[in-house]
Amino acid sequence: MIEHKIRNKDGGTETVLLGPVKAIRHNCLECVCWISTEVKNCTAKLCAMYPYRFGTNPERAGIGGKG
Repeated sequence: MIEHKIRNKDGGTETVLLGPVKAIRHNCLECVCWISTEVKNCTAKLCAMYPYRFGTNPERAGIGGKG
C-alpha cells in the first residue's frame, strides 16, 4: 500500500493508504465530481486510466482460480 494525498468530497484533503488501482479509482471519482455513475459513463477512452476506472485491473481478469 502507498500513502496518497487525495481530495475528499468536502473539498479538503486527506491521506489514505491505497494500492495503485484503487488510487486510479479515486482519481476518476474526483474527475467526475464524486458521482460514481459518471465514472461508468466516462467517454474519455484516450485517458490512460480509463481501463482501470472501476478499481480493478482488467489485465488480471480470470486470475484467481474462480471455478
